[in-house]
Amino acid sequence: MKVDTNDMLAATAISLGVGQLLIHTKYVLETDDVSSYSLSNVLIGITASILWLLVQYRTGANYSTIYTSMGLASQVYILYRVISKLETRRATK
Repeated sequence: MKVDTNDMLAATAISLGVGQLLIHTKYVLETDDVSSYSLSNVLIGITASILWLLVQYRTGANYSTIYTSMGLASQVYILYRVISKLETRRATK
């Protein structure tokens, strides 16, 4: 069985990216610190992820589709936390 170098590189890159994504998401979950995020930046990231998903789906890039979906889920959670923090600040004023 021949191992394709491109597949190996893609799998390695995605594994590293997923690891980093999980560590970052775990930090946000545990500390609830979203102070480094702005609403506009998170929305831009979500838009970019959705566009990448469309491209990857259309080109059949299955590895990347899984990774992008995980990133999108993390971004949606962070968006939820950013909005919650904004609402809390407005309610206390």
